[in-house]
Amino acid sequence: MKPRIFLLRKVILIIFAIYLVPTITVSSEKDSLLEVYNSNSTKEEKVKALLKLSTIQRETDSYSSIKYARKALQISQKISDKTYLIRSYTKLGITYRSVDSLDKALESFLNGLEIANEIENKEWQSNCLNYLGSSYLQYGQNKIALRYFNNSYQIASELNDSIALCNSLNNIGIVYWRDNKFDSSFNYIHKSMLISRDLKDSAGLVSSFNNLGMLQSELGNLKRALGYYNQALMLATTLNDKWETANIINNLSVLKMELGLYDEVESGLNHALSISKEIKSSLLESDSYFNLSEYYLEIKDYEKSLDAFKKHHIIKTKLINEETSDKIASLEKDFEIRSKDRNLEKLSVANNIQYYLIILLAALLVIVGILIFIYFRKFSENKSLSIELKKNNTDLERLSDERNKFFTLISHDLKAPLYNISNLSNLLKMYSHDMDESERNITLDQLNVSSKHLLTLVDNILLWSRTQVGNMENNPEPLNLNSVIVESIDILNSFASDKDIELVMDIVETTNVYVRADYNLLSTAIRNLISNSIKFSHIGHNVEIKTTSINGDIKIDVIDTGIGIAAEVQAEILKGNASTTLGTNNEKGSGLGLKITKEFIEMTGGQVTLVSQEGIGTTFSIILPKD
Repeated sequence: MKPRIFLLRKVILIIFAIYLVPTITVSSEKDSLLEVYNSNSTKEEKVKALLKLSTIQRETDSYSSIKYARKALQISQKISDKTYLIRSYTKLGITYRSVDSLDKALESFLNGLEIANEIENKEWQSNCLNYLGSSYLQYGQNKIALRYFNNSYQIASELNDSIALCNSLNNIGIVYWRDNKFDSSFNYIHKSMLISRDLKDSAGLVSSFNNLGMLQSELGNLKRALGYYNQALMLATTLNDKWETANIINNLSVLKMELGLYDEVESGLNHALSISKEIKSSLLESDSYFNLSEYYLEIKDYEKSLDAFKKHHIIKTKLINEETSDKIASLEKDFEIRSKDRNLEKLSVANNIQYYLIILLAALLVIVGILIFIYFRKFSENKSLSIELKKNNTDLERLSDERNKFFTLISHDLKAPLYNISNLSNLLKMYSHDMDESERNITLDQLNVSSKHLLTLVDNILLWSRTQVGNMENNPEPLNLNSVIVESIDILNSFASDKDIELVMDIVETTNVYVRADYNLLSTAIRNLISNSIKFSHIGHNVEIKTTSINGDIKIDVIDTGIGIAAEVQAEILKGNASTTLGTNNEKGSGLGLKITKEFIEMTGGQVTLVSQEGIGTTFSIILPKD
């Protein structure tokens, strides 16, 4: 028995050494750094020591890590060292993010980026942009995150900074994964993994392997996902990266449940839960409880499942409440601090906002005035015909219902562009000082698009109101039909290109075809039909405008392969009733354009027909006499 006892003692000593030596090393390093901080060392040396202490403590005591980063920041502010200020802000941001205080992290990274821009330090510009992108990604703001990641990638490319390139590529891949662009996501993450492997960057490989595992799991390649997760877990454990270890164990446990490998799931999730509590990560703790709840549900232990879910829900609710209040406080503070140095810029933005608001108010006044005028005109006409009113009471009630429905639809559709303008204006007002020129231009472009959409809607209302009061001019003349169609296509090409839609023209013959109609009425009708087809077509499809000769008349077909129109809605359209329907890109519309088209074509002596099948597409046709 003695050899066996000796062997057992040896194993125990080895295990003890494995776990004790790193602890002694970390403790010794911490003591040395604290000695530097408490000694008569220079302030620069104290900042360096505090930043290292913050890094060491982040894995075991996040709040001590925050304390050290704050002290480093205070000393950096006293010595006015810009680089140390950036490092302190980013260290603080990373630690805030590790305890799920995303808004404080965001504020810290923004402060770091502002100083990096001030001293034109491209390396730190790239780092801060990447950190900001990661924070916005955690908020679910994918578009904003992608913009920051792309900017970081461009700077890293200029500097030929492989590690920064690796981080940016990995993060861009995550954004594409969240947007369900799986091929692009795999290409970016895989490229990041290859760079990390060449650099022997274990931390980068952990992130890439974990992300590739999540991606393959999403695509249903479960065994490949298992391989990636196991590689990520092995490296994270070797690096003693506790946050990543707990995160990967959570992902791995979910995958094992999908594969039916239940044996190690409970112990794995309990280990992840233990790590989450140790490093004080509420987000990981919440995820661990949720996954435990799912596991117990799978094995039909409903009492434990409910208990785990309750704990998950309590933590998640607390996280949401903290993030919301933090966000409000942080944004208000950020606005107050930076407003002093941004007066001129804010004045310029305020002028732009005021300009758009004036346009908005004027448009609203015009619309309200028109609607009131139409309403009272109709009302006075109906009142003067009291005898006829009694005979046609049923018809008038129907018309009143249609009018009320129409006004409701119009007010609903006005909300979309007005809401966009309001949101974009507020965004400019609060964040313009954090935007570069490119971002401001993008936001102003979006504001411009919403304004144009609003003006187009107002224009349609004005046209419709003129037909209602009998002031719409109708001056038929010989018109070159091909020219009218080409002009309409040219106007709408930019609108179509936003959805990658090609407008294809198939004319009846090479020679010019003439019809007798009013130019404004016909061109408006054709544009409305093409615009409607673009709205209900899928991205990447075509809209065809085709002309044919039928029994001496000319038929203009606008054909799409979009979502189609239900039979009951077709009947309402042919009656001239408007209705709100969302387009394939959630575009809103009241159906006013189709209502105007029908009335205008009938004024020219023509007719509008439609053939449609849900899920296949729609063909609107205008039939006009040849000149």
